[in-house]
Amino acid sequence: MNRWLVGCGALALLLVGCDVSPFCVAGCVEDAPVGDGGVRDGEVADGRVMGRDLGCSREEEICNEIDDDCDGDVDEDTDFFSDPDNCGSCGNRCVLPNVDTTCEEGACVDNGCLEGFADLDDGEPGCEYRCPIFPAQAEGCNGLDDDCDGVVDEDLTTPTNFCRDTPGTPCAGAGPVCETRGGVTTWYCGYDADVEFDPDVPNGIVLEEMLCDGLDGDCDGVADDGFETLGNVCDNGMLGACRDAGQVACDPADPTTTTCDFSLGVDPVPGAPSAELCNRIDDNCDGVIDNADPSDPDRVLDEMVHITDGGLDFWIYTYEASRPGATDANAGTDSSRACSQSTVLPWTTVGFAAAEAACTAAGHRLCTAAEWQAACEGASATAYPYGAAYEALTCNGADQGPAASRGAMPGGALAMCLSASGVADLSGNVKEWTDDPRDVIGGSQIYVIRGGSYDSPRLGLTCQTDLSRATEETALPTLGFRCCSDTGP
Repeated sequence: MNRWLVGCGALALLLVGCDVSPFCVAGCVEDAPVGDGGVRDGEVADGRVMGRDLGCSREEEICNEIDDDCDGDVDEDTDFFSDPDNCGSCGNRCVLPNVDTTCEEGACVDNGCLEGFADLDDGEPGCEYRCPIFPAQAEGCNGLDDDCDGVVDEDLTTPTNFCRDTPGTPCAGAGPVCETRGGVTTWYCGYDADVEFDPDVPNGIVLEEMLCDGLDGDCDGVADDGFETLGNVCDNGMLGACRDAGQVACDPADPTTTTCDFSLGVDPVPGAPSAELCNRIDDNCDGVIDNADPSDPDRVLDEMVHITDGGLDFWIYTYEASRPGATDANAGTDSSRACSQSTVLPWTTVGFAAAEAACTAAGHRLCTAAEWQAACEGASATAYPYGAAYEALTCNGADQGPAASRGAMPGGALAMCLSASGVADLSGNVKEWTDDPRDVIGGSQIYVIRGGSYDSPRLGLTCQTDLSRATEETALPTLGFRCCSDTGP
């Protein structure tokens, strides 16, 4: 009886509005008969007592402030002191973003941020900042928040002996700076714009200058030393008179390369290819100076006339021999070879050996006595190259006027002084060596010189006279020569 009294008293406390008698009369008898459903009146079945609903269902107890298992106790299986999902009360979860939380003595305890997170915003719950580097480390110059404090590259220790600061160069006074260049953040040097930058090099200076700009881009004391050909002679790739030379210089249009600056050259302005002249210049720009080219109809290197007279068949200079580069006012000084050109002064003051060598250098030889005379008198054997009768003013002889004020004239200056075959100045102007040796006097060979000069009288100007002779070493301003050849020019 007492057990039930205790039991019913306890049950009565659990049932709000339960109308059970405190003395367990009418329904609380221990041995009451079994009613419908096989349950004694007063017993609990399917959450009901004496036909009344208790809210229990004999299920597992959960934390919801209800006696789920109808055992008379509410939430008896929940540890309100240490359960992080029901800390102190049902549903009170100890959860914050990225925070290590526990339930201790019925209260949520914050044990700090999880590894790799930090709480930098007091207005946001939990630890909202994910550290970019874990574990955190001392801050370095790299564009990252190494120490996970929300600030990048702060309080850095500046490296020493890092930058090139050579006095007198664009690097003078430069120091380390933490910057992002070319997408890379690290320590660089605070060089000015004249220093060539390379982010892959520790001190930021290119290993070899890449710009040809007159500046010392790598601060080694030498400007543009990456361009070794600067100042070298260069040209336009042409030859002879067409060649233009200059110096290798920085290309103003592209500072990464060089160009040939012809304004720095010493050569004259180049010309187009032209007929080859006997002037020690490669006029036709073929790479050979004063070369004979019979296929070139405009070539005036060696103007020659073809003579056939009796058994003779040879070529002879149209004009008295001249030096390469001679002009109408200057006979020149080049002794490399003989030339045959009009409008230039003849080559005089020359000995026999020098005249012979000049003809040989041109691919010819001195004329023989017979060749010279045949070219002068022609098939008609006239006394003068222009005819049988003397004409005082036709050729440059003594009768032209005072020799002192006149002297030798340029080849072909007197147009009428021509032989029948078209050879000029065979009478007068300058005497001409011929390969016509005569006596030997004092060990010197004597040769006949033909044609007379600008100071010769009438009798010395004929085609036939051979009385004028000279020793081989004779060199006079009135004495020159012309060349002959067995073949064409």
